[in-house]
Amino acid sequence: MDDGMQARLLPREEEEGELTQRIWDESKRIWRVALPGIISRVSTFGTIVVTQSFIGHINDIDLAGYALVQTLSVRFINGILDLKPK
Repeated sequence: MDDGMQARLLPREEEEGELTQRIWDESKRIWRVALPGIISRVSTFGTIVVTQSFIGHINDIDLAGYALVQTLSVRFINGILDLKPK
C-alpha cells in the first residue's frame, strides 16, 4: 500500500492502436453513461406534454394551474439536481 500515486484503480488498456478504434471505444463508453440520462429527459418531457394535453381537454383554468405548478416544480427539481458540491 506504499505505492502512492503509482497504484492504479483501473487497469490500463492498450493505448496503442489506430486512432479511429480508440475514438470508437471512447464513444461507446460515453454513450454508456449518457444514454440513460438522455432517455430520462426525453421521457420526462413527453410525460409533461401528454399530461398537459389531457388536462387541457378539461378546462383552461386547470391547464393553467397545472402548467404553473409543473413549471415551478421541474425548475426546482432541476435546480437541486444541478447543485455541485464545492
